[in-house]
This record gives sequence, C-alpha cells and structure tokens, in this order.
Amino acid sequence: MSPRRNRKKIAIITASAVGAVAVLGGGAALALSLTQQPAPVETEAATPTPTETASPSPTPTPTPTPEPVELPVSTPVEGAVDGWTGASPAQIADVGAQTGDAASGETAAYVDAPVVDAPVAALTTTAPVQEGTTYAFSAQVRQLATLPEPVSAAILVGETRIELPELDATWTEVTGEYTAPAGATETTVAIQIDGPVTGLGVDDVILSADGGENVVPNPSFESVTADWGILNNSLVLRQDSAALGVRMGAGDASWTVTRQDGSVAAEGTAALRDGVSSVPLEGVTQGYYTVSVADASGASVSTPVAVVDYEGSRIAPDERIGAITHVDQYWYADAADILSSVGFGSARNDVLWEQNETSPGVYSFSEHYTTEFDKMHAHGIGLLGIVNYGNPLYDGGNPPSSQTALDAYGRYAGAIADRFDVVGLEVFNEFNHERFNTGGCGTAPSCYAPLISAVEANVDESVPVVSGSTANYDSPWFAQLWSQTDALAHSDAMSFHPYNPSYYQQPENVAAAISDANNNMNAGAGSTIPIWITEFGWTTGNELGQARSLDVQAQNVVAAQVVSLANGVEKYYWYDLVDDSTDANNHEGNFGMFYQEAQSVATAAPKPAAFTQALLIDQLGGRPAAGADDIGDGSFSFLFGDEADGVRVAWTLNGEATATYTASGPIEMTDASGAVTTLQPEDGQVTVPLTGEAVFLAGDFSTADEPEPTGTPSATPSPSETSARPEE
Repeated sequence: MSPRRNRKKIAIITASAVGAVAVLGGGAALALSLTQQPAPVETEAATPTPTETASPSPTPTPTPTPEPVELPVSTPVEGAVDGWTGASPAQIADVGAQTGDAASGETAAYVDAPVVDAPVAALTTTAPVQEGTTYAFSAQVRQLATLPEPVSAAILVGETRIELPELDATWTEVTGEYTAPAGATETTVAIQIDGPVTGLGVDDVILSADGGENVVPNPSFESVTADWGILNNSLVLRQDSAALGVRMGAGDASWTVTRQDGSVAAEGTAALRDGVSSVPLEGVTQGYYTVSVADASGASVSTPVAVVDYEGSRIAPDERIGAITHVDQYWYADAADILSSVGFGSARNDVLWEQNETSPGVYSFSEHYTTEFDKMHAHGIGLLGIVNYGNPLYDGGNPPSSQTALDAYGRYAGAIADRFDVVGLEVFNEFNHERFNTGGCGTAPSCYAPLISAVEANVDESVPVVSGSTANYDSPWFAQLWSQTDALAHSDAMSFHPYNPSYYQQPENVAAAISDANNNMNAGAGSTIPIWITEFGWTTGNELGQARSLDVQAQNVVAAQVVSLANGVEKYYWYDLVDDSTDANNHEGNFGMFYQEAQSVATAAPKPAAFTQALLIDQLGGRPAAGADDIGDGSFSFLFGDEADGVRVAWTLNGEATATYTASGPIEMTDASGAVTTLQPEDGQVTVPLTGEAVFLAGDFSTADEPEPTGTPSATPSPSETSARPEE
C-alpha cells in the first residue's frame, strides 16, 4: 500500500535574502557600464579639422547604502489606549501601547500583525471638525526593522489616506491635509493595516486647522488604562532591547536582575512617571533570570524572564516545533502571545466533538476555540486539531464504530478544517489507551482504522491527516495497524507519545522508537509516511516521585527535540505550554514550559525550559537536520544546515567529554546558560568541552577535503545500544 498522497516541500526565500540579491545585482550592472565607456582617441594632422566634442557621460551617483539602525528599547504592554478603539486580537495579533523610546512622552501606539486576512483599522478614534475647514495632519511613525522596508499600512483621516513611506526603527514624520466635507462635525482617524506589519509604531498624531489646537484625543497615547505591576505581553526578551513595561508608583524605582544561583547579574534605577513607564534592563545578557522592581514607595514585584540574543523583532518561528495547549482553561487566554514568544510554529489542541455539535449536522464552535484559535492564526501559528472524542448524539458517546457515527465524525473533522487555520488533523487522542476509549468497539487497530478513513474522506488534500496518536510508543499496535488495515493509504503522517520508561528516563533513546516506527510501516505496508511526535515532555512536579528539576526539564527539551529532528521526525510538540496547576508538587500539572500568570504580572512567566526552547529555535534558525557526528560512545553531536554555515548541537552522558571538529574560521559556542564563547581553530580544528548540558556551535565547519569529526561510535543510539523497545 502507498501513502495517501505525496507532498511537495517548498523552500521559502526570505525577503531579506531577495533584497540582498537585488543590491548585489545592481552593483554588478553599474560596474559593467563604467568599464565599457570608450577611451578617447588622439589623431595627428597638419591642419586640425574641428570635430564635435562629445559631451562627457555623467558619472552615476551611487545610491547611498542605508546604515542599519538599532531596534528601540521599547516594550508592548497590556492595557487599553484611552480614547482609541483597538481591533480584535483575532484580526490583529498585537495592538495597543508600547513604552520606551517614544517620539514624545513615554508611550506610543503599537501594531504587530504577522497575518492580515483583510484590511482592518487597528486603532481608531474620533475627532471634532468643522465643515469646509482644511486641517494639517502629521504623525510620527516607525517599524521594527533595522533597514528601511515597505510597510503595508496607512493613516486614514476620514476618506483621506496618508501613505507611509519605507520605514526603519527611527521615528519619521508623515504629513498630509484633510478638508472636512459639508455637514461634517467629526471625523475618524485610523491606523489602517492592509497587510502584515512588523512592530509598527505611531506617535504624536496631530490634526489642526491654521495652527490651532490639535483635535485628536490622546494624540501621543500617553493615557493608558492598565493594572498595577509588570505589563509586558511577553517575558521572553530580546537581549539588545530588554525592558519591562510597568505601572507602579511615580518616582525613582530600583531594579535587580538575579541568576538562578542568586547572584546579581545587573541592577539599576529608572524614573517612573504616574502611568505606564519603561524599565530598561541595561547590561543584561542572554540567559534566564528573575527581575525585581521596587518603586519609590517600596512596593515591589518580581518575575522570571528569559533573555535571548535574537535578531529582528521576534524569534523566527520554526514550523517543525510546537506545543500542546488547553484553550478551554482560563490560564490559556492569550496563549498565542506565549507561543509566539519562543518561536513555536503551531499548537496542538483538542477540539471536543460533543461541545461543538449538539444538534446533528449543526456545528457551533465554543467561544474558547474560536477566540483563541483565531488569535493563534493572527500570530501566524497553525493548529494541529485533535478530532476528539465521542459525541452523545452518536453511538452513545463512545468512539464511533457504526457507519452513521463514523460518517458524522468525518463530517465534523471537515468542519474543523473549514473553520480554523489547521496544519493537520489528528485522528483521536490515545485511542489505544482505555482512559480515553471505553466502550464501543474497543482499542484494537481494526476499530481505529475506520476513523482515519472517515476523516480522510471529508477534508481537502491540503490538510494532513495524522494517524496513531498513541499513548506511549506502542510497537505491536502499530504493527497491526499497518499490516492488517489500509490505514497508511489514508494517512499523511503517523504520531505517537513516547512516554515509555526508556524514553522518559533518557530522551536520547527515542531514536530507537523512530527507527522501529519506520520499520513497522515498511514491514506492514511497504512504504512510510512522515513521523510526528505530537506529545512528549517532562514534569517538574513531584507528586509521583518522578519529578525532573527545572534544569533537567530544560536539557530534555534539547535532547528530545534535537534527536527527534535529526532522526527524521517532521514535527515535534512539547507537552505542554503552561502549567495546569499552581501546586508545585502536582505531577500532571507541572509539564508546562511556563508558569501560570502570577499576581501583578500581565503574562505567564517562563521556566528555564522556555528559555532553552527559545534558544534552540533561534540557534537552529530553521536549518534542516543534516546528520549525526561520531564523537564517542555516550556523546551526541548533530549538524543542522550545511558545513559552511552550520549549527551543531552537542552534549554527553559521560559527565565530561570533548569533541573535535574541523573549522575554517571561528566557531561561536553558546552554552546552556546562554553564555557565548568564540573558539578559534588551531591547525584547522576546534576542540569543544562537553557536559550533560547541550552547547550550540555555529560557524564554518568546512575544509577543502571535509574530514570527518574525530571519534568512532555513532552519536545516534541504535536499538541494540539501548533498552528503547517499549514494553509489550
């Protein structure tokens, strides 16, 4: 049997890459035109004959190459801009105020929109006008770009459109005129978004007649209604612009940044105004910290933060890596901001059947799904929707087994795909586990395969159908599924949740499960489909005596994801995004990468695992897995990208070890704490010390003859080297 369909992978060229090619091409053409000018020819004659003197060709004036500018130390904050109405977060990912480096005052408007489905007014206000009167308009604008780039936005004053030029991160004034039509007593002023924008800032909006008063309310966005405390919508901060937005007591405030061992990494003071203010964290480098701020009255607030030295306005999302969310729980409100902050490309979430089809054939999706999934879409984060579970309307609420129930289940899957921005639909969750599958046909693969066919028959071919989703990696179950049914022919990917003791205790062993999964498919169906690990993570709770420390959870992020990707896994989903309990001992409730929101902090705070996840995604930079290095038994090293511009991720289970690599230039080593060291090659090689915590190695590893790294055993464990086969 063959897979359901062959899917083509498309390489995407970034806008920055295209721009670089254009500049180089223009320069080459200019050089060619200059070198081909004819040289003057001298002649001798007794009586010179006058000739026309050719006008000299003008020397082209080269277009100045703009110098990159620094991104501002400015922070988007949670709060309502007084006098202005903001678009829904389902339309615009982030819209509101930002504090720090404003054109005037302390705050400015902020709009960030990775995805825009249709033109929309991000912020709108109403200003009084007099009919027939002409008003002068001006505003300060910028976007979070180091070089001038087009911006898909404008400012509308009534029907008059004020276009925005190419913008970088420096404030630029735009101007225009507006004449109030007959009968007008007021007009709207709107920040119009026509397509994706990156951190658009607007400040000092002025509409005045003949030098009169500005009629725009709250024109500099200084008045913001916000709760007391830390107001950031993300606590994963960019190193070169790390700051907190706060609303605390006016006066001089002090701040302190401490490491996990309690030592002080940085400290300083900031002058706070009566309102929203910025606290720049000057001198704070990449790492995981706790920040405390005390205002002039002595009131204080603290939170963990992650600081990552990424380029641009956000960590570029990695479509291979996602997290599990539970948007029906209140602590998952605004999960899209948290997902985006670490670079997750998608999220996996239940879409419970019984909630959304309460009358046969009528689909009315619960508000928590529509609100939060639409926010994810606005952030550019796709949904891996789990078509779960039974529905009391069919087969008594048991997993579907009758033809009527199967048909209804398939139609419901189609409704999910039609309504939401899905990267795939997963057929049930842990069908092989009696916890989620009691009654009905049972947990056998023969009972599961009809569900796959039902989903496949009701969704467009562009929507991947993901089959399996087993509790643990259940080798015998999959062997039966592929050999005794035609499930592979109706599936685009297979998935499992490898919580088997061997993998949970040592995530490097998951390579054996991946190998076995491919062997099972080949043996049973004669071909393979991509593997997605759609749930795997580690708890920090100690209820069952199985807790991992915060640091071990963080290292397991790297070990599990890097080994999975290096062994061909197409997508990996961490379980889960936010702790489901505030009880630190609760086993099931502490798998999150983030804590639940704390009092006086506007968003969820990261655990060390979130810092490591953000660091991993940023370091990989979307590079594809390129192979494993042989660096010694019990040590691991994997290359992403090509040798000339690669990133290696390496660690050891032996306590301490070394790895030696060829290198044509300096290699930048980033350790688990975020500290960066430059390694200079000697005789074309660099030697790297390894511990149980991974290091990231970036640079040019190529040489003329491309020798292999030193060492003998393969870094990828084989089934014979581990006890990785699941218990039967």
